[in-house]
Amino acid sequence: MTVPNILSFTRILLIPVIFIIIIDCTPGRYPWLLGIFAFAVFLDFLDGFIARRLAMESELGRILDPLADKLLVFFSVIALTLVADFPLWIAIPIIIRDLIILLASSIVYKRKHLIKGSIALGKITFFLLTLLIYIYIIDMSEITDLHVLKQFFSVVTLGFLLWSFEEYFLVYSRVKSNV
Repeated sequence: MTVPNILSFTRILLIPVIFIIIIDCTPGRYPWLLGIFAFAVFLDFLDGFIARRLAMESELGRILDPLADKLLVFFSVIALTLVADFPLWIAIPIIIRDLIILLASSIVYKRKHLIKGSIALGKITFFLLTLLIYIYIIDMSEITDLHVLKQFFSVVTLGFLLWSFEEYFLVYSRVKSNV
């Protein structure tokens, strides 16, 4: 169990907390939601940084890190769709893309015992997804109205989401053809 893997597990443990606070967000819980979500995203950066810098990359980490990313996005999007008018026209492609990537990854792992790492475009897309989620979380406050910002980042994020899906499709197609 390496430090990066512990950080990934910590992110996974924070996901139910984030989900519950989004679903039942009160003014007293709102600052906690902002902090916990930002902390979870920071841990994603930190676990990757430590793994690369200190040569602590592991097979478990290559599975846990993207799984934690996808679970954080999935449960945050579901909660925000239920309580904060997160648009279905972006929620559905997010969920479908991530489920297909998880399925393709598990098939490749099962057949070839190979773990395909994240591509650069996937990391950019994850950043945009977490930024979009954070904007929706910020807008849960009665004080703000980020409608224009939410619309802008929804469209930009959807573009990157579709582009990254195409790139992941090409990556997994190449792996499958080599099976």
